[in-house]
Amino acid sequence: MSLCGDTWNQHEHDMDLALGILPHITPQFFVPRMFDKPQDPIVHAIDREKATTLEKRDARNLDSRDITRAQDMPALPSLSPEVLWANSVTSGDQHSDQVVSWDVLRQSHPDRSYNTPFLTEQSSDVSASAQYQSDSFFYIVNGIKNVTSSMRPLPFGPRANVVCVNELELLESLRMTVLGTSSFLHTWDPVSETFLSSGGAENMPNKLLISGKDETMSSSLLKRFLDIGTLMRRLEVFLSVLRTRRKEENATVHAFSHALSVVLVYLRDQLFRGPLSNFCIPVSPKTLSATWLYYGLFEEIVVSLASLCQRGLGLSPSQYPRFTMKPVALLSRIYKYLDTHFRKSSSRSLIAVFAYLLTMSSKNYLQALCRSVAYADSNNQRVTTSQQPRRTAIGPLDIEDFDQASPEDDGVLFAEDHELPSFIPRDLAEVLPAAQKSLKLLAAAKPGHPVLNPLVRRPFITWVWSTRDIEDLWRTGSLDGVGDVAPTIGSHSPPDLASADGNLPGSDYQSDLVGFRLFDLEPGSNRDDTFNEHSMHAALENFILSFPPVLPSITPNLGLLTSLVFSPLISHAASLSSALLSIFLDQNSFLYVHDHLVLLRSHMLLTSPSFKSRLTAALFSDTDDREVVAGGGKSFALSRQRSRSATGVAQHGTRHWAVGLAPFLIERGTWPPGGADLSFFLRTVIVESQDICSFGPDDSQEHELGSRRIAQEAEIRLGFAIRDLPSDTGRERWLNPLYIEALDFLYLDYKVPHPLEVIITPDTTSKYQRTFSFLLRVIRVESAIRAAFRMTHRDVLFPTLNQSRKLLIHFRFMAHSFVTTLSAYIFDVAIGGNFDAFLARITACRLGTSSEFTDVFSLAEAHSAVLNDILSACLMRSAQRAAGDLLRGSLELILELCVMIGDLNDGRLQEYQASSALDVLFAAFRNKISTLIKVLEVLLEKDLKSSQRQELLLALQEQSDVRHAPGGVEALRHLILRLDINEWWKNLNS
Repeated sequence: MSLCGDTWNQHEHDMDLALGILPHITPQFFVPRMFDKPQDPIVHAIDREKATTLEKRDARNLDSRDITRAQDMPALPSLSPEVLWANSVTSGDQHSDQVVSWDVLRQSHPDRSYNTPFLTEQSSDVSASAQYQSDSFFYIVNGIKNVTSSMRPLPFGPRANVVCVNELELLESLRMTVLGTSSFLHTWDPVSETFLSSGGAENMPNKLLISGKDETMSSSLLKRFLDIGTLMRRLEVFLSVLRTRRKEENATVHAFSHALSVVLVYLRDQLFRGPLSNFCIPVSPKTLSATWLYYGLFEEIVVSLASLCQRGLGLSPSQYPRFTMKPVALLSRIYKYLDTHFRKSSSRSLIAVFAYLLTMSSKNYLQALCRSVAYADSNNQRVTTSQQPRRTAIGPLDIEDFDQASPEDDGVLFAEDHELPSFIPRDLAEVLPAAQKSLKLLAAAKPGHPVLNPLVRRPFITWVWSTRDIEDLWRTGSLDGVGDVAPTIGSHSPPDLASADGNLPGSDYQSDLVGFRLFDLEPGSNRDDTFNEHSMHAALENFILSFPPVLPSITPNLGLLTSLVFSPLISHAASLSSALLSIFLDQNSFLYVHDHLVLLRSHMLLTSPSFKSRLTAALFSDTDDREVVAGGGKSFALSRQRSRSATGVAQHGTRHWAVGLAPFLIERGTWPPGGADLSFFLRTVIVESQDICSFGPDDSQEHELGSRRIAQEAEIRLGFAIRDLPSDTGRERWLNPLYIEALDFLYLDYKVPHPLEVIITPDTTSKYQRTFSFLLRVIRVESAIRAAFRMTHRDVLFPTLNQSRKLLIHFRFMAHSFVTTLSAYIFDVAIGGNFDAFLARITACRLGTSSEFTDVFSLAEAHSAVLNDILSACLMRSAQRAAGDLLRGSLELILELCVMIGDLNDGRLQEYQASSALDVLFAAFRNKISTLIKVLEVLLEKDLKSSQRQELLLALQEQSDVRHAPGGVEALRHLILRLDINEWWKNLNS
């Protein structure tokens, strides 16, 4: 301590040079030398403890004698200071206090000592003074330069304004600061949105120091209160800014801002009720610590709320991110914070606050979500709500009528690319889009369905938190029994407006307009106190107090509770899809999908014998005379009284014969044919091919009426049309009747009845039309090869070239065999096998023997998959371009053979010319077929599981009566077996 004394003396000398220099204080103690013998610490400790006890006892005796002697001491004579100090030094009582003072009986500082070597365990005054002195005047002497320099700066800086306050003044100031209001010690700065110390000089930083506390302890004690006040004020500013963004505000954001304002009112009330609310605080050594501990829970709540609103203490106003105004993102953020606090086992009050925010903020969104699938009747809900307050999971908090939200609001909620909040269960997220679409389709198909008009009103989905409500929801699966978590406040119960004073003007209101009686009251009066601010935060307080400390065992975490809350909506959404599917599978309905698919298969896939035969007779011809029109075409031509003229014969001699096409199609000499004649003729084909079954005595049955209506409307819904194909270059193959693509301009269309468009989509219709065009090509080649057979069978085309004649007959046989095999494979396996199996699956689902189709969308996907298999089996997919080109090239070679035979039969081609062309065509045909077989083998080898799948299908067919489809690529094995059963084509060039 001598060093500190010297330092202080030097400092006093610098401050006042008028004082004389005091003599140096020499040390009055010495440290005895230790004896050169072993030390015994245990014995020394015992001796030291005994000596200390004796000294304390003697000190107490001396203090009592001194006090008694001081009371009986006579008045001191007037002595000069020199004599007084000399007498005190020569006094014989050396055991009393050696410091002489005028206030002997009252000491400024306690003289009791602490048996501890640590300053922090001393009294607050001693600890603070020692630390302040050591921080302020710690110098070292530089021995080299012989100068004195400061080792570290002052704790507050040389120009800091230090404000010292006692605990009572501090508590009175914190009463205002903790509420976010300026006080005489702290002032709110709107620029930095923080509290700054006030009362100092201008342009000087202010530092607050609590009496008896050092700077570190003072800052630590003040931090909690300043943080609470700062965050409360920032949240209020956040709400004011949020309400100014009217253009971006929606019902969810409005509900969130309202709920947050209620939470802030509740927090302000709780903060005001704390220990700081007592103006006459009995300050004790524990008062500040107890107050600091009391506000710890509120600090945790406001810090979490500020983090939710992106207004934390670590951010300055310029760093605030833009708060999201999207309902989905906002609700997901609140749910994420709530789930985090559940996982961290935060305090019950903190979890309850976030549960309240989620409940109130998501209320409108959940109701809109329910309305999107017709879960609740909005009209009935509105009438009930207008008559009495709704009983929900939060009781009187649930006072706003969100049922009157417009459909436009729902569109805003669900216009985010079908994005859903994170708390929506996966099961609901998967079934919800299908349910929303099914609702529109169900309303169009059957508006009076019981699912759309329930006999019992279903309440909207809402969050439940109490153990009783969760158990009731688990047991009943409905929200009807959900009650109030917080009891209704009796003083704020809403009155019955219908029983109000009948003498008021305009008191006769209808039940729907009884709420307007509020405007008949006198200005300033209010008969309903339910909607005031105090009742809202009182209800929130009851909600927090009644919030369960832990979730029940049946839903131990928030994820399971969420699944339970949304389970009624999941069941309802699934019922919508199944209800629509049941209508499409109802035999008594005009929308019976089975009959519509049979109609499409019969006409667009040419599986109806009557339609196929009439269409073949209308568009194709297999006769050996180019002037003869067979079948319906002949009768139609005779009705037109068309005769052969010399001009027509000359024209026939100058152009090629389009073998396989009906003669009247190329009668005008232009291609493609057109005019009213072709349109009327094709219309006649559709009308005459409709086979309306004759019904028995049960003609009045609904299912027969439905089938009859489908058959009657078939001729209206089916129709031929001309496709708009490119014709810019003039070399398009569909413009030449000699090519296999000659009829690609013609397609068959079907007007799908609403709402069957969900199953028979435009995409699937285009697949039907692609298959229809391919079938027209096959039928054209098939008709041409039959016409070639008749021409070669009637006349000898190569009378002088025997080898060419044999080659022609051999080539004709191979071509006819290939076309016949291909046609049989297409109609029996590719179309019949796949489509008939699909219809069998629909029938099994209708009968209840199979649950493969859960909704109409899975049925639509299966329908599209079946058409994809048909296209794959016919080599018409883009991934099968190589094999498809080989198949189309083989059919083109056969058609060229038929055209060559027709020209040879008409005399347009000489025998020697046809012989060389026949050799080229035959060689090309052999190569095409051989390569096609090899390519098909490669396609099957790529699908390594095809053989295993076939074996599995065969095993399933043996075990069940359900018919299984041959598939797409897998069906090509049937084509290989039909074309090359003995592998002759495969080994042709080997």
